[in-house]
Amino acid sequence: MENEVLTATHDFCKKYIQPYEKEIDLDGEFIKEILKELSSHGFMALPFPKKYGGLEQSTILYSKTATIISQYSGTIASILGAHCLAAFSVLFGGGEEQKEKYLPDLIKGRLIGSFALTEQNAGSDPASIETEAIRDGNFYILNGTKAFTTNAGLSDLYIVMAKTDKERGARGISAFIVEREDKDFVIGRQEKKMALPGLPNASLLLNGVRIPKERLLGREGAGFIITKKVLDIGRVAAASAAVGLAKRALIESVRYSKQREQFGKPISSFEMIQSHVADMGTKVEAAELLTLKAAEAADQKQRDAAKIAAMAKYFAAQVAVDVSRLAVQIFGGYGFIQDYVVERLYREAKMYEIIEGTNEIQKLIIANALLKEME
Repeated sequence: MENEVLTATHDFCKKYIQPYEKEIDLDGEFIKEILKELSSHGFMALPFPKKYGGLEQSTILYSKTATIISQYSGTIASILGAHCLAAFSVLFGGGEEQKEKYLPDLIKGRLIGSFALTEQNAGSDPASIETEAIRDGNFYILNGTKAFTTNAGLSDLYIVMAKTDKERGARGISAFIVEREDKDFVIGRQEKKMALPGLPNASLLLNGVRIPKERLLGREGAGFIITKKVLDIGRVAAASAAVGLAKRALIESVRYSKQREQFGKPISSFEMIQSHVADMGTKVEAAELLTLKAAEAADQKQRDAAKIAAMAKYFAAQVAVDVSRLAVQIFGGYGFIQDYVVERLYREAKMYEIIEGTNEIQKLIIANALLKEME
């Protein structure tokens, strides 16, 4: 089954993504069409239970497919990752009625989702979010602003974290399902980013958004727990995508080094280029193995799964930056030109050191886990 899925993923990407790579990543074209095809081919369903229409495959397989998709398009990989965060939120935190109502449509791609936690003054410290949800009879009224929400404007459903009890800090955070058509829910302007300009990313403005109490995900105060569970799996996905980017940079570098000639011979024959390639290949291999270990830990529900996920995300992000930088170096002046993909990969790689918790936050998670383990 695994080999069939991975072969199908490559075939899908070659057919639906590769011919339009620049248009997707630079202009955001063909995204809806590709998402429709992704869902019809079952890629959104891979890690989710059969009970709700999923394929109930392993996190390892989910990780491997994310790596492949990322080799072809960081935009599509990011959209799919953010969508799955929303679906995992419902799976991990929702009641049975909520799962039955929303998960089948999310899994089949009939609904696209976003996960909205970050705010202007609350990124690495989710306990300091200011978005508030006040109970009003059978409704909650949401007020606040979310920042850097991936898929904003594209999504139909938004998992929004808001304080229901300001006095309890992180334990006062609750999760809510906000729908795109809700009154007084506004999508802000699309952010102009360092890379991935075609990736939807914007603020969410909640100005007295009134939603029924049935859209509280789980129970009051469960938002932080849901966030932790979702981000653990999200870090595996982010690591997988970072590995995919690094692999693409390595592939492009090897191909170019064999074609580019200087002093009458291909630059791949030069010892310094070979040194770069050796460094790149070793780092990619190590990052992929650690990422797969994190996926395996998630599948087996190991006690240290969160630590290994943080390690994988931290290391793979660093590898993506290092390998794409060396790719630009191998390409020389052409690596600085936008006509060559490594220029774009180098800019995109930086994103992985920031999303799903910065690398500095990953270090704190890792260090705290190790200090407790070794008491």
